[in-house]
Amino acid sequence: MKTAFSAAQIAAILNGSVEGNAQVMVSSFGKIEEAVAGDLTFLSNLKYEAHIYTTKASAVLVNQTFKPAKPIAATLVRVPDAYAALAQLLQLVQQNEQAGVPVGIHPTAVVAEGVEIPADVYVGAYACIENGAQIASGCRIYPYVYIGEDVQLGSDTIIYPHVTIYHGVKVGRKCIIHAGVVLGADGFGFAPESDGYHKIPQLGGVIVEDDVEIGANTCIDRAVMGNTIIHKGVKLDNLIQVAHNCSVGCHTVMAAQTGMAGSSQVGEWCQIGGQVGIAGHLKVGNRVSAGGQTGILGNIANGKTIMGSPSMEASKAMRTYVQLSRLGELEQRIKQLEKALKENNK
Repeated sequence: MKTAFSAAQIAAILNGSVEGNAQVMVSSFGKIEEAVAGDLTFLSNLKYEAHIYTTKASAVLVNQTFKPAKPIAATLVRVPDAYAALAQLLQLVQQNEQAGVPVGIHPTAVVAEGVEIPADVYVGAYACIENGAQIASGCRIYPYVYIGEDVQLGSDTIIYPHVTIYHGVKVGRKCIIHAGVVLGADGFGFAPESDGYHKIPQLGGVIVEDDVEIGANTCIDRAVMGNTIIHKGVKLDNLIQVAHNCSVGCHTVMAAQTGMAGSSQVGEWCQIGGQVGIAGHLKVGNRVSAGGQTGILGNIANGKTIMGSPSMEASKAMRTYVQLSRLGELEQRIKQLEKALKENNK
């Protein structure tokens, strides 16, 4: 924060209530176990409850349902959802800090003749924008970005440094594309022949709908024909691979190092953990949760919670892991039984 706010002001912004000194001032954020005087922190996961009784923070966001086990020195700001309230405050701070973002085209940027750049757009140093590109108002294109021919960027989209957007890719409104992302590279398509692998031309495109965030160094390949589609509200972490002709449903989130093989589909509102592998040509339903390192080799119905490789329902997977941990013990028991049988048969 560049300015200080009282607990009362923060409660008013969040439609919350204050317990303690409503006039205490905060000017920065801090983790609950590390915060100092003047910091605002939060408690949403009761795993960290012990820290609220010792924190040096001046104010703490807590859920309305939170019941302290003992006295708390800090002022409490009670809200329906402490984590969501923190996100709202961080967004307001970010918007305030970005109010002075530069606009205009840096002298070293290369913009193809005929490409119209609205007056409120920022194009950073050494960015390159090719023929036929369409850049909507409010976009921010940071240094060393490459935007290929006929690319479309929706309004208020942010493209961070070293992003490469191949020809014909369409990106919607209010998207955030982090550093090193590649949109529209060729899908991994090769036909085996007697003399080697022949490349299958990838003639389709990539569509990224509105309000999508794509983490650093993630790659989304163009389709063989048609489009690879990242639907509205999707949030992708760093180092994710989305192969040709895949689709990711609205508001799905994926953690780092997840990989989708060609022509697979993930539904809406799914939660995909880190290092999940999704085989090709299959369908994952809506509101599916997949634990980290899950290997998805077949279709998954709506609403399932899965883990393991190959994937199975989480409850079954946990029982399987318990049994696996006992294999050594079971082996010893079998050896003892075999020995006993041999002795009895003498």
